[in-house]
Amino acid sequence: MNMHEQAYSFLNVYLENSVLIYAKSRNFDFGPNNRRNVSTLSKFVSHRIILEYELVLEALKKHEYQTIEKFIQEVFWRIYWKGWLELRPKVWKDFLDYRPDGNLKIFETAVKGETGIVCFDDWVDELKTTNYLHNHTRMWFASIWIFTLKLPWQLGARFFLEHLYDGDAGSNTCSWRWIAGLQTKGKHYLAKPWNIEKYTNYRYSNFQLNEKSQPLYESRAYTIEPFLYQNRKEISNDYLLLTDSDLSFKDRKEFYSKYKKIFLISLSNDKRAIPISKSVSEFKDNAISSFKSYFPQAERCDSNFEEVASRIINFDVIYPFVGENLDYIKRLESGLKLNLNFLTRREDRFCIPLCKRGFFDFKKNIPEVIKIITA
Repeated sequence: MNMHEQAYSFLNVYLENSVLIYAKSRNFDFGPNNRRNVSTLSKFVSHRIILEYELVLEALKKHEYQTIEKFIQEVFWRIYWKGWLELRPKVWKDFLDYRPDGNLKIFETAVKGETGIVCFDDWVDELKTTNYLHNHTRMWFASIWIFTLKLPWQLGARFFLEHLYDGDAGSNTCSWRWIAGLQTKGKHYLAKPWNIEKYTNYRYSNFQLNEKSQPLYESRAYTIEPFLYQNRKEISNDYLLLTDSDLSFKDRKEFYSKYKKIFLISLSNDKRAIPISKSVSEFKDNAISSFKSYFPQAERCDSNFEEVASRIINFDVIYPFVGENLDYIKRLESGLKLNLNFLTRREDRFCIPLCKRGFFDFKKNIPEVIKIITA
């Protein structure tokens, strides 16, 4: 079973058996051996092995909207974070440019899981071992990192990107900023022992955290920039470039089959600003290989794409959104004078401009998005 088959198998089982308990049970982290109350589909969604809009559509085929509204909203959070960062790309650049100063001894203690805060240390081990953390646990983890351990949020966000299968620029960066109180100015998230005790089913107790910290502050104000890829062009070139940011093809199989060659890229660490762990790299490799199995003209070119691009120059590109993949492609575009035709999805073109304000303003448009994807 390749990764695409595995993803849809996971999806069908979850929608048949567990999605209806999501709203009531989603905040509980029962440990890595009991994830029935959450979907654990995020690793597939973040690589668009399953497209977010497709996930919503498949869920609505089986259940009424009112019965799974919370689940659908959580899917749209991923789209919202992606769009929010897309309209403010300098947030991503500043995150990458951050360099810590001072003593990093506490950082080394934290990433080794040796803080003495038992729950936190267990989560470090779980993250490194399983490459996943429950969403509520990610909130607790980030809060402890920022407000109890007093570590820079940027280092925590990098640590997550290093180890999470589902790490992506939008959700990861914005979520850490939200915990810190930067995303929604002055409103931070403070993990409290009673909350951790309750929602871990009392697996952890008798520990203390800093519950009185003020939110972080940044002097810079980020202005909204236009979404540059609002118009999807038709096929313009014989060659298509895909990264591991968007490996969905259920609605594009005929479209992709028209290309003479499809080049597939999953960046190695020497091309990344933030190195990823071996297991995350292997996951991405498997995702690329899975996509390749469906298209005989697809070719992996991780190590030699610069040489390929120096000969071909003209490419259509599935737009990967703000993040490491786009940074890499833009560097090549500039350095090799490439002629790139970026392709975007109609759903993204509708949603991204709606991400100028907060999620609750964006949420009002979910019914309209559903009309688009079910039409």
